[in-house]
Amino acid sequence: MTPSRFLSFSLFPLVVVIALAASITHGFAQTLLTVKEAEFRSRWAGPQKDRESTPQYFQADGGLYEDASGEMIGEEPNLTSGFVSDVDRMAENLKRGLRFGPLDFQLGLATGWEYTSQNSGGTDTNFADNNSFFAAPTIGIVYDREIGVWRVSARFGTGYRYYFNQDYTSAGTGMQRNPVSLTGGIEIGYNTSRLAVTLSASASSGSGFDIASGNNNWQTSTSTALSIRYILTEQASIGAAGSISYSNTADSQSAIGEASQPDSSSLTTSVSLFADYLVTPKTNVRFVLSAGQELQTFDEGLSTEGRKYVDTMLQLTYQLAPKFSVDAGGGIGYVSDQNIPDAQYVGLRPVYTAGISYTPTEKTYFKATFGMQGADIRPNFTLMAGWNAREKTRLSLSLYQNQGFSTLSPNQYNITRGILGTVSQSLFTGIDLSLSGGYEQSEYASLTSDSLNGGVEGPSDYFLTSASLYWRIREWLAWQNTFMLSTGQGNSDELQTRFTTSLNLNF
Repeated sequence: MTPSRFLSFSLFPLVVVIALAASITHGFAQTLLTVKEAEFRSRWAGPQKDRESTPQYFQADGGLYEDASGEMIGEEPNLTSGFVSDVDRMAENLKRGLRFGPLDFQLGLATGWEYTSQNSGGTDTNFADNNSFFAAPTIGIVYDREIGVWRVSARFGTGYRYYFNQDYTSAGTGMQRNPVSLTGGIEIGYNTSRLAVTLSASASSGSGFDIASGNNNWQTSTSTALSIRYILTEQASIGAAGSISYSNTADSQSAIGEASQPDSSSLTTSVSLFADYLVTPKTNVRFVLSAGQELQTFDEGLSTEGRKYVDTMLQLTYQLAPKFSVDAGGGIGYVSDQNIPDAQYVGLRPVYTAGISYTPTEKTYFKATFGMQGADIRPNFTLMAGWNAREKTRLSLSLYQNQGFSTLSPNQYNITRGILGTVSQSLFTGIDLSLSGGYEQSEYASLTSDSLNGGVEGPSDYFLTSASLYWRIREWLAWQNTFMLSTGQGNSDELQTRFTTSLNLNF
């Protein structure tokens, strides 16, 4: 959620240009889905309410249905009579009974069968241990209300997938054998003619397969961001922003013969002050002063390391058209390290950023950013593009490179770069085909002037593909068939195949 969501100032050019600059420079909420996240969450049931990711990626219907109405874009509702119509009315009455003004409860239940060629250790077993029937109840809660200058949007989602075959361990053993997930988020906005304040927070917790370590584990993450902007004149405004995020990786289930992954935690904080000046109705200049810190801890505080930074930057944003803008900025920064011997990525260094944003329609977009700021040791970049080629055809593509402390070993960064793509097509009325694929590379760079000294490194690359055939029988009932092919789990050199078929009830 960017601060611009709650802006409605009468100074339209100023607001648009400033909002675009803010979304690039102070984009605290990561909305780009990665291959690692797609794989880790692939068995999570229910709505994932902690992030606003592009819905097409690895979704059964490929994003062809609107969340609000549940109807195909450009398609009239299927009106029937008799018994089916009576059941539809009962389902609609149940859905209405779960809504209490701005509070909306969403219930779901999926029942089906799953097969996989590998267990959680990455080894093959007999057919009886490689398949299981399952049931997955889900709950979603959404609250959205606007009162005067205030707006509150809150959401929560949870799901639990239970496998009836006790010998089926593809998702892990013990507490992880039946995946559970909890996700949530909240945005609070306050907006007057001159002052805009936005507070947002999100959290997630659950188990899954971590491609960075090559094993199953449990991951928990939280983040909070605050943004304040005050308009001084028609040309000038000032503001401040801050964020804090925490993540934890625990309960590693390493394959036989592989080293155990230590529990790790990371904490990232950042603050910034900025001032904007509207040179022309289409040109905005921003000065930013920011500072932050990254901390990494292994095994309950036995090892702690950190990086601090201070950046100052001048950024220019130019609005070529109402929905097309470009920006570029540069400056200087200083980085220092904590408890990292012979640190090499420290001292004065240049910082820079560049971006393009083009959103001609609500469902067609192109956004790209490139830059090096904060504690980065390599440039980061993102590209997100979507195109509704036809009324019932959608295409989406994303590229990314990001970085941060490794969760495997101290004194090293994990730099990941990847690509994701999805093609979705409506074949017949209510029957959709979605094809998704992703590939990710990992590079582990030592933060010291020496080598990694035997530090643990994860897999160098990973790919994941998915094909889903989705039959929306009724608005509240769907039949989903998904086939997934991936690099594999644990120390297995063979590809992992997974097939899932299920009936999904949604109210």
